[in-house]
Amino acid sequence: MLRVVIFSALIAAAASMTDDDGWLNPQYRRNLIVEVGAAAYSHQTVACDPKAVGSVAACFSQSIPAVGNVDFPWGSPQIAYPTDGSPWGVHLTGPYPDGRTYLLSWYTGAATVGANLTKPNTSALKTVAVLTKGGTSYRFSGSVITYLRTYSDPALANYQYLSPYIHHVLLTGLTPRTTYRYQLAGRDGRLAGGYSFTTLPLTTNVYPLRIGLIADVGQTVNSSATRDHLAANRPQVVLHVGDNSYSDNYNAGNPNLTDGKGTNQNRWDSHAQLWQSLFSAVPVLNCAGNHELEMSGISAFINSTTSSFSFPSNYPFQSYAARFPAPGTPAASLGAITPALYYSTVIAGAVTLITLNNYIPFQPGSPQHSWALAEFAKVDRAKTPWLFVQFHAPPYHTYFVHYKEMECFMSVWEDVFYNYGVDLVLSGHVHAYERTHPLYKYRPDSCGPVYLTIGDGGNVEGPYRNFVDELNPATNKTYCESLNYGGVGPVAMSSSAPTAWGPAYQRMSHPPGCPTLSFQPPSGVAGGLPLLLLNNTSASSNTSSATSTPNTPPLGFCQSSQPVWSAYRDPSFGHAILDLLSPSTARFRWFKNLEGNAVARDDVVLERLDSCTNRGGPQAGSGSSSISGGRRARMMA
Repeated sequence: MLRVVIFSALIAAAASMTDDDGWLNPQYRRNLIVEVGAAAYSHQTVACDPKAVGSVAACFSQSIPAVGNVDFPWGSPQIAYPTDGSPWGVHLTGPYPDGRTYLLSWYTGAATVGANLTKPNTSALKTVAVLTKGGTSYRFSGSVITYLRTYSDPALANYQYLSPYIHHVLLTGLTPRTTYRYQLAGRDGRLAGGYSFTTLPLTTNVYPLRIGLIADVGQTVNSSATRDHLAANRPQVVLHVGDNSYSDNYNAGNPNLTDGKGTNQNRWDSHAQLWQSLFSAVPVLNCAGNHELEMSGISAFINSTTSSFSFPSNYPFQSYAARFPAPGTPAASLGAITPALYYSTVIAGAVTLITLNNYIPFQPGSPQHSWALAEFAKVDRAKTPWLFVQFHAPPYHTYFVHYKEMECFMSVWEDVFYNYGVDLVLSGHVHAYERTHPLYKYRPDSCGPVYLTIGDGGNVEGPYRNFVDELNPATNKTYCESLNYGGVGPVAMSSSAPTAWGPAYQRMSHPPGCPTLSFQPPSGVAGGLPLLLLNNTSASSNTSSATSTPNTPPLGFCQSSQPVWSAYRDPSFGHAILDLLSPSTARFRWFKNLEGNAVARDDVVLERLDSCTNRGGPQAGSGSSSISGGRRARMMA
């Protein structure tokens, strides 16, 4: 009742305000966004810490390698695995959509690297896992697969890779919220190991539910710090938003040579061993990133019409698919590439998680688009009140590297996310942390999703260090002014090649004519900087703004300071914890590796608004780019 009174009063008070004025009114803002705690409605920027990269100079130049950001050398005890046939690299995937099924995976033996290798026929091989609960044992059988990586590049002919034996066992009919101990079959069939995990709740006593959030983890000392800090926070399930091993940074024939020629698949094996201690005890829900593409030197291609992939004709994502089959994959399809690339599942009967892939066709008419629209339409918010989406590359962030690479993707999907009331959109790719306020098309909107960039897991490429609105002391210009692809900046590109912004691995799946550039008013929380510091264009000449008039102010490719939609940003490694406290309330925290788990650097409570009509399903209308006071009044009515 109190909230209804407050909302009614705010509608009247806000009637005379513009949309932006309403956002600047703290009380209006608080009751719309319903963020709670010290971080609510704030805008915080944390500058690069020299301790994270090694020097002050490195903080202002991504070209200076970050000190300490190197993978464990091949053969190091932290990543070494047994080759005697005993299990290693144990990891759990799940839950599956029914909430009672999980996939248990592990490896035996060692990989083979050489020329003229032959993939063995493993169809007759069986494997087992034995789970124990309360003195009773349950035996589950599964399959064994391998994969072969062969090179079309003659220079790599001697570096073919035959994987270890990969064991996959579906654990079906498990009891929710139950701890199982388990053992796994080695190559000789004998059981080994003393592992355990706890299934998630399903229909009763669901809350509180703790979810760990990571991405771009790799296999460095920083990676192991992220792993250990996350484990210490005791998540019940982990969402990993892509870029696992960074094997594609390595030479096919040398797991210590980072020249990127052919991809060293052995680095997938060492990654599995490094993360076993966490992923054998906590199920993970993975996502394919650009470092899972692994197209170097093999038969692989992606365009806007190719949506099916398999060995030996076209096999990007090969290792990822063999090692991390998507939840819901039937036993007969374990290891197949296409079924692993996007999926939907339910977490603890409380969350629908829809996982998309921004590196394969996603436009209307593509299999992924048709599938995803059907999945969104099936979501029943009365049963699963929370709706999350994950895909690898972040659409909303303010870092110099990978800035605005997702405009084409969002031109297809942002209205879908808004109209179906997605609560959180999770991404990695940018090796840093940033949280937004709820937003829609570059403007704060209490019924839009919160976007989380969590590519801060610790990988070998080091943290990203600079914001587009930050001044580069070497040039006394914003980093925004250095943005370009192929030597062409965004303003020139918007006139000459408006579909060309972004890296090739992102654009290769774009449909013809898909826009890749957009411009917004050059303003931020600190006010506007002089326009000479902005990569800007006049609104009347901007091809991305057909409704602009010559009297409107110039538009910037970057905001002039931290945008009003950006809540917290820090170019450091770490992990996040999301505690779902009820069907409408969640606490989100981000922990910084340099500081450990004693204090969360970002800590905010998020409350879902039942008054947002889009929370229950598709909203009437197409979701225009303008956000009016009328829409806000409607969502509070």
